[in-house]
Amino acid sequence: MEEEFIEIGKTGKPHGLGGEVKVFIEEAFEEDFLRTEVIFLLLGGKKPVPYFIDNVRGDTFILKLEDVNDRNDADAISKKSVFLRSADMLKEEERTFEPVESLEFEYCLGFTIVDETAGVLGEIERIEEMPQQEMAIISKEDKEILIPLNEVFIISINEDEKRIQMDLPEGLLDL
Repeated sequence: MEEEFIEIGKTGKPHGLGGEVKVFIEEAFEEDFLRTEVIFLLLGGKKPVPYFIDNVRGDTFILKLEDVNDRNDADAISKKSVFLRSADMLKEEERTFEPVESLEFEYCLGFTIVDETAGVLGEIERIEEMPQQEMAIISKEDKEILIPLNEVFIISINEDEKRIQMDLPEGLLDL
């Protein structure tokens, strides 16, 4: 009986010089990936080749495989499909977390919001999803202020300076 494989993602570019690669795993398979000891890569043949996982680190999944020890080795496995054996996939009752959809503005956590009229409002402490849109939550004078992260109000986002320039509607900041 031939083994059945399920494609769960792709390897990206090499990361550093020690044989690591970035790996992009479909959200539905992240828990399977994090719990497995072996993945399979399609390197050109018809059958995926097994690789044992040495280490996975970071939220973005930096992967170190056994016997992949330098940048040349990592180049050889970059941009390849990643598979698991269907027999290695978790059963529904074994799953402990459900994939959470990330928020569009989640990367702005810790950014400073600057309003055209009011000036510096503060640093984003949390981002929460509300029914209509995502809201940045800042503290000012011991009060939580909810600021809509809506493209209508955002003038620019400077990731290098961690600043969001906004033009908020009059009355929004009245405490």
